[in-house]
Amino acid sequence: MSDQNEVTRRGFIKNAAIVGAGAAAAYAPGAWSSAPAAIPEKWDREADIIVVGYGGAGACAAITAREAGAEVLILEKLKTGGGNTAISGGVVYAGGTSVQKANDIPDTADKMYQHFLNAGKAFIDPALARIAADEAAKNIDWLIQLGAKFNAPVISGAEVPAGSEPIARVHTTRYGGLRGGAAFYGVLADTAQAKGAKILFNTPAKQLIVNADGEVIGVRADSEGKEIPIKARKAVVLAAGGFSRNKEMLAAYSRDGYYSPSLGVPGLTGDGIRMALALGADVTNMSKVVDNFGLTLPGAERATYAGAGGIVINILARRFVDETLFYDRKGIILLQQPESRAFSIFDEAYRKARGANIVPGFSAELDKEVAAGIVKKADTPRALAALIKVPADTFEKTVRKWNEDAKAGADSDWGRKTLLGPISTPPFYAYETFPVMFDTSGGVKVNTRSHVVNIWGKVIPRLYAAGVNMGGLVGEFYPGSGTVLNGILTFGRIAGTNAAAEKPWGTAA
Repeated sequence: MSDQNEVTRRGFIKNAAIVGAGAAAAYAPGAWSSAPAAIPEKWDREADIIVVGYGGAGACAAITAREAGAEVLILEKLKTGGGNTAISGGVVYAGGTSVQKANDIPDTADKMYQHFLNAGKAFIDPALARIAADEAAKNIDWLIQLGAKFNAPVISGAEVPAGSEPIARVHTTRYGGLRGGAAFYGVLADTAQAKGAKILFNTPAKQLIVNADGEVIGVRADSEGKEIPIKARKAVVLAAGGFSRNKEMLAAYSRDGYYSPSLGVPGLTGDGIRMALALGADVTNMSKVVDNFGLTLPGAERATYAGAGGIVINILARRFVDETLFYDRKGIILLQQPESRAFSIFDEAYRKARGANIVPGFSAELDKEVAAGIVKKADTPRALAALIKVPADTFEKTVRKWNEDAKAGADSDWGRKTLLGPISTPPFYAYETFPVMFDTSGGVKVNTRSHVVNIWGKVIPRLYAAGVNMGGLVGEFYPGSGTVLNGILTFGRIAGTNAAAEKPWGTAA
């Protein structure tokens, strides 16, 4: 086999922002069977640990496995690593941290755990939530040791629907000259490669290979159009992310996800989950997605989110939410509206104040968007109502009521407290707004060792999962910005450590 896909140096940053749509087509769901593969007569490659997926969780698993002395081979289906981690905000939700203490923010792991329970209700695994809360402060210190830096933490805003005390737990990553997701993933990728993890790009994993004892002993992958069997002497770690780009899986598991265009990278087609399901793995909370207000721009590979400000009305021309509410809560409420769609409304004063920040990808003047029909523009509210086809009388009444509340400084309908500017300066604007999905939240069940569990509650030998490939940390409400990245750190590290501790298969116990 040629080694032209193997990369062991930092090179993701130039390419990590967006992966081409062609890759999504090449690796479309249904392109292969996820059933377990037969044991090959000859292995193409081998390593102690095979990690499927080179996002944040895969990098964490690789780092800790290498620190334990294991040889690690990462299989990444796309041409660059990072996945959703690299395009995220790069924030970590963590309580009781050294960064909080340095900024005089009192907090504890116990309070964070209680918030997880409040937000997740019956749809999370309390044992996993306990570990994620307990490990959060250690995760922040670990990243600092690797070279990351953090701004003063801020409040997420997710505590309101969960009924928890608002505490500043959102830690934003900086690394070198990078910020956000590029910084968070950058420090992990640099460390994984510095510690000697090997990576094969453009190498999608297709099937897990199982021996007669039910142990996962390898992976069958595709490289340069050729199927190759790769032996895992100790274990396989699934870190291939969620399934926000797999319409078949969304239709089967998540109606909300099916009707929410994806903000994620094209590679998130649930490959790791599907391969684990073929071995009888159990899954949890597969219906939950993390949503926001947004839209899909023509020609864009991913959806984009909508900016705050103005008001949002449903197709009946009525406001239905505090538009500044935490994004996941807004997305859930929008999904419950007629036709699961709405319109964002604002005026010329708001356009001048916000410019290109109204929606990522919009021009400051909005001329291009108006010409393309993405944004509707009119001289009066009634004329705007006609363009977006909502009841004009109700729309005028809604705008008038909002303006009265804005002048009084109090939103009498939904209790909104910020961005109370009136909509009174012509021309007036509207764009159609949909629920858009950051990612799915459910995945395969794991125990506290990150070992994959089957539908009978038994571990699948030598199979681990981490990141969004696993479920159990996000329940009814998303606990706060950075919860996923904290889970990536926590269970990526746990999976890598425990996988490396396995004895090579075929040896005496």
